[in-house]
Amino acid sequence: MTSGNPSDSPISCFSSQFPFDDRGCGAAVVLCSDGRFADQVNDFMQNCLGLYGYDRLAIAGGAACFAGHFDAYREEEAAISHLKFLVRLHGLTRLILISHERCGFYSDFLRVHEIDMLGRMRRDLASAVRRVSAAAPQLQVEAYLARLSDAEVWFEPVIA
Repeated sequence: MTSGNPSDSPISCFSSQFPFDDRGCGAAVVLCSDGRFADQVNDFMQNCLGLYGYDRLAIAGGAACFAGHFDAYREEEAAISHLKFLVRLHGLTRLILISHERCGFYSDFLRVHEIDMLGRMRRDLASAVRRVSAAAPQLQVEAYLARLSDAEVWFEPVIA
């Protein structure tokens, strides 16, 4: 057991090569906490949407928490609270909602059959855009579904 002292860590020290930028970009992404898609989401946000330094709200199922599922109402309340905080503190004007194929939240928590999953995700993303827009009307809200094709991940826009 360690005392919490940084000197007790197996890593002595690490200095990031990236300088701190206090400006932010006024945008946030709500994404699934599934780390298998983290690099692809960062790539999409930076190299497709041109967003760097964006806020991240990672939660199991990503944007599904905003879709009005009865079983996820606590997650939705918490996520809306966090989102309103980020809007106020960081002056957000744009929100990107992302769900991804093969999501355990859908298959395990919501028990959506694989055959119905993509259609359900698209409907949920459209619903999430409407619900978030009602809760935070100052935000421009966009939704995307991360799809898999072999080892490639591509992002499909979803219209509300």
